Amino acid sequence: MFLQERVQEINDQLKKLQGAANVVVWGAAVHTAKLFEKTGLLSYNIKAVLDIDERKWGDYFFGWIIENPRETDWKKIDAVIISVPNRETVIIEMLRNELQYEGEIITLYTEERSIPFYLLFDERISEVRYLGDYQNWESAACECAGYDDSAIISKVIDSIGKVKRGDAVWERDSFLFYQEKYDYQICAAILRCAVKNRGGLVRVLDIGGSLGSSWFQNRKYLADLVKLEYVVAEQDHFAEYGHENLEDDTLKFIKSTDKWEHMGRFDIILMSASLQYIPQYKEILMRIQKAQPNYVILDRLLVSDRIRFCMETVPEALYLSSYPVVIFDRSEAEGFFEYDYKLIENDISSVPEEAYFPDGKAESRLYVFERAEK
Repeated sequence: MFLQERVQEINDQLKKLQGAANVVVWGAAVHTAKLFEKTGLLSYNIKAVLDIDERKWGDYFFGWIIENPRETDWKKIDAVIISVPNRETVIIEMLRNELQYEGEIITLYTEERSIPFYLLFDERISEVRYLGDYQNWESAACECAGYDDSAIISKVIDSIGKVKRGDAVWERDSFLFYQEKYDYQICAAILRCAVKNRGGLVRVLDIGGSLGSSWFQNRKYLADLVKLEYVVAEQDHFAEYGHENLEDDTLKFIKSTDKWEHMGRFDIILMSASLQYIPQYKEILMRIQKAQPNYVILDRLLVSDRIRFCMETVPEALYLSSYPVVIFDRSEAEGFFEYDYKLIENDISSVPEEAYFPDGKAESRLYVFERAEK
């Protein structure tokens, strides 16, 4: 849901104030400021702003002096708007039982829809957004351009070409970077494997690794590892381009459809911002489990309080497109490999990201699983 849609819902609720001569707003904080800024609340007859926090009493808030609710003459109040998300029940109980208020009470949230409205995506701002709450992957995919969109392919190829020529240091999602910025969490796992292997070959499989984004970002940091094989598994068009134009003694490309389980054992299997874009993600997880790498790294994995299927939109500044995405249940993600592995890192991802929905929040996490010693 967009911010603008939620604002319209709130404006519809505020219509109950039409004809009310004395309206008070309960809550002198950011939420009320956003209501004043983005909704039609100021067009109604607001007589006072209240707050239970005594430290605010007597201060000015948008021209009103913040008052103590217990000193308000509630017999003269026609309506009160509760502008304190997640505290409606407590405030209503206080109004009805302690303050003996019998007039109109307007609430803007429910237990299921409790996220402050101003945190939702603004449709006027060009940025990555996660929209909808689809029943399943297929219903989300029907409204998306998809990963085969030529805009994605051409933009990423153009960006990696500039990295290869030395015009940029590295790229991520086709966005170019001109200074070194290593992903130490991924590098640490690779170096840890190198130590365990006592200088032997470390083999990394990067599933959904685009045209080697993570490798190019971290290659200088890992330059002293003389025995490293970095294999990227990608869609056909990416794999073919990488094989023809980017491969060297370390970096290799294979197609996602190739049976990488039969290519010898990989020490590390990495998925960075890729698992959530694969409709057969359960199959991929089973294949990883069967491959038994020493480490599994899931970076930039979107998780929430429940599973969600959404449409992700990408701004024109990167490449104008959209595609389905699954946002995983947090507890499910933490237990992906619970039988044969232990979760040794659970942290904010290398690229912190948050998304808000009317009924919850999603964030990008890093999980590092280490194979348990038998």
